Amino acid sequence: MRVVVVGGGIGGLALAQGLTRAGIEVVVHERDARPEHTGGYRLHLDDDAHRSLRRLLAPPVLQAVLASAAGGAAFRRFSFCDHRMRVLAAETMPPGARLMIGRIPLRTLLAHDLDVRWGSAYRDHATSDDGRIRVRCTGGTTTADVLVGADGTGSAVARALAGRPLAAPTGVDGIAGIVRLDERARDLLPPVLHDGPALAFGPGGLGVFLSVHDPATNPVDPGACTSPAAVPEPASLVLGPLLPADRWPRDPRGLDGAGLAALLTETLRDWHPDLRALAHRLDPATVAHFRFTAADPDADPAPWPSGTVTAIGDAVHAMPPTGGLGAATAIRDADVLARELTAAATGTTTIPLALHAYEREMATYGPVAVRESLGPLRVQRRMSGRAGAVALRAAGAWATARAHATARRAPSRTGRPG
Repeated sequence: MRVVVVGGGIGGLALAQGLTRAGIEVVVHERDARPEHTGGYRLHLDDDAHRSLRRLLAPPVLQAVLASAAGGAAFRRFSFCDHRMRVLAAETMPPGARLMIGRIPLRTLLAHDLDVRWGSAYRDHATSDDGRIRVRCTGGTTTADVLVGADGTGSAVARALAGRPLAAPTGVDGIAGIVRLDERARDLLPPVLHDGPALAFGPGGLGVFLSVHDPATNPVDPGACTSPAAVPEPASLVLGPLLPADRWPRDPRGLDGAGLAALLTETLRDWHPDLRALAHRLDPATVAHFRFTAADPDADPAPWPSGTVTAIGDAVHAMPPTGGLGAATAIRDADVLARELTAAATGTTTIPLALHAYEREMATYGPVAVRESLGPLRVQRRMSGRAGAVALRAAGAWATARAHATARRAPSRTGRPG
């Protein structure tokens, strides 16, 4: 069996690792020229994603991932604050093997020893009479038995399958960047961030996501990793305001990193002085603009008859980063699909039945993650122009709902030992 994966992001590469480990031939086509050419910052991988990685990755790769990550002690709770960084409500995280890891280190490690055609963008595909799929990319044409779209929000593969886009703008835009945590920057950190990330709300409906990333708290010694080596990152703060798209003082589209950093700092003019001081320390090279999109959590994430082509990750259940669930859910997809395709490769099932089993299982948890990720945006809309007790009730209600959702979220059913 040969599988072509379109998209070398977190989900696509995790799938390729799992299939390769099972002895299945995999080719990944990725439009980025290099693994580090990617947006995004720190990723939160929950207990399900952690277990999935243990099944998907060869031990040396898993070891390097753990050595490049911050452990669960860096995420003991998720706090909601006002614009003066006073805590309004907090969600205590349940115990589990959570990981926090930078997107670039994780992507780099997941690409280890894979056949990735970097700089190769998907064009189209066609299925011949014998069932084989011809996948045309800018890097050439590849023939496969299975095609998996892991090409993210706005996926061309998923659009070809569904006949329409599967995600739409939420009406909220974000700007985010990184502050390197030298001694002075550490002194400016709000104490609440020592226990985990926070989402702060301020005047005019402005929300600000804040998260410290310090791989010095990693659970495995980086020096113990050789092939692949760990990918260390310096300690940093991710600082990211989010606003309804029509409320930014200036249009962020088209601004370079320095312009975006200036706009970000401008939005915080009425906020806590330490936050403003941190914003002035942003590295402009890390500042980017994001338009938040999401799938419909009430719709079927895979609205097509199962065959030999499917999709995973944001291609089928796009979600804003406000829930911290996108990468974890994509990894879970990869685990489920790897299990089903391994069964097909050994003759225990057929490829269409394998894809059908994956799509039905994914539908039990993907939309749940989308709905949970949209929660902070709903709170933000309710907070627009409000403060005080109303803010406390809104944030507290969502924190309670999120805790309940986490407790009842469908457990992973991969059927393989963890």
